[in-house]
Amino acid sequence: MSSLLEDRYRLILRMLPPDYRQAWEEDMVASFMQAAYAAAPDDVEGVEISRPSVAETASIAVLAQRVRLGGAGAAPRPFVWGEAVRRVALIGLLAHAIGALVGVLYAIWTFEQLDGVIPLTDGEPLFADPWVALWSLTGLLWLPPYLSAVHGHHRAARTLAVIAFLPVMINSVVGMTNGLDGFSPVGVYWLLFGALPVLAMAAFGADAPRVRARPWLIALPVGVVAAVAATAALAVLAAQPRVDQNDLLPLLVLTDQAGLWCAGLAGAAVVHLSIEHRRPRRIPVWPLALALLIPPVLILRVITLVSYLRFTATTDITLPVVIGALQCAALVVTGAMVARVAARRLRRLPATTEPAQGQTAPTVI
Repeated sequence: MSSLLEDRYRLILRMLPPDYRQAWEEDMVASFMQAAYAAAPDDVEGVEISRPSVAETASIAVLAQRVRLGGAGAAPRPFVWGEAVRRVALIGLLAHAIGALVGVLYAIWTFEQLDGVIPLTDGEPLFADPWVALWSLTGLLWLPPYLSAVHGHHRAARTLAVIAFLPVMINSVVGMTNGLDGFSPVGVYWLLFGALPVLAMAAFGADAPRVRARPWLIALPVGVVAAVAATAALAVLAAQPRVDQNDLLPLLVLTDQAGLWCAGLAGAAVVHLSIEHRRPRRIPVWPLALALLIPPVLILRVITLVSYLRFTATTDITLPVVIGALQCAALVVTGAMVARVAARRLRRLPATTEPAQGQTAPTVI
């Protein structure tokens, strides 16, 4: 008959994948119980009704994350999951870095009112307060974690990503606190959406393989140019005479951050599906990464589109709603297709590797 402590260990070990747990659960429970009895040999009854320590629980959670999101040497299916989450982290860091660089260019544009450049404001510059302008430069903190991750410095990238997220969190909390609507669903979700790549950086463990740096380095300037072009298009239209919200709102739905995410992801899914149709690949890293990204972007598009409903009293929002609905439909269709490809490929991959003869249970501390 098992003790209460043993049952609690088995409950915590359920964080591990079933196949992995089937191979190692008995050995791990035996090791835990042996260590517990050795720590209090004179209080056997007390040990049997005790609970696993916080350190043991945390170590099992870390092991579960490492096993489910495997790196080099992991079983094929956990390795694909790990690579997909690492792609999500890189895409998120890339988007933050692009946004930071575009924000700096926008700040310079409005703060300096450069000669020969179409002015974005007719009155005071957007960043009339130098301290506000300096605070906007904190967005550049996203560049070091992105470049560190691309060049294989994973531990530094994880730490730098957390540091870069702190100004985002401060801005969001201060903005929602001072806003008229308080902690609105849109503001809260924007904060969670911004934290997504930081959380995904957990997949960059010590065994995470290096990524090919060149494509990611090229993607940064290309993304900046595309984002600047979208922002400039909206700015040029806004500077034209006799332009009202009925003209601007449809373009805003296309060029806001949610719209750019929709266009980028749907386009990437179409490109990958066309490549997959001509040359199927056994390892579905990119289909899975896109399938993981599309649901949060879809939610982002929906809640930001709902926020535009506040213009209903002064603006006809029929066209913006239609544009937003088409963006959502494109995400749903392409997301379903890449998810189907990823699921079909994943089912063909083994979920675990057979333990070698004489191999001991993994160590958790």
